[in-house]
Amino acid sequence: MQIIQRLTVLSTPNRIYEVGSEIDGHEVISIKQVGQEFENSVHSEFLIEDENGDLIASVENAPAIVDWKTIAEHDEEGSVPT
Repeated sequence: MQIIQRLTVLSTPNRIYEVGSEIDGHEVISIKQVGQEFENSVHSEFLIEDENGDLIASVENAPAIVDWKTIAEHDEEGSVPT
């Protein structure tokens, strides 16, 4: 399974959101891609959430670099599939 590890928003200055980092006293726990694809356009959106699931930031329709990380998935018994 792949998750977003870091989102770099290309702006002046660049803004970097990374899982495990802290922003205004809140630890970044997840970065979710929630955009939509339409017939004639794409709405790009990322949500950056803290340890309580609260929204730290939302990035919409901005040029960005997404760094993915592959993590192991566990089955119901807690073991890693081979």
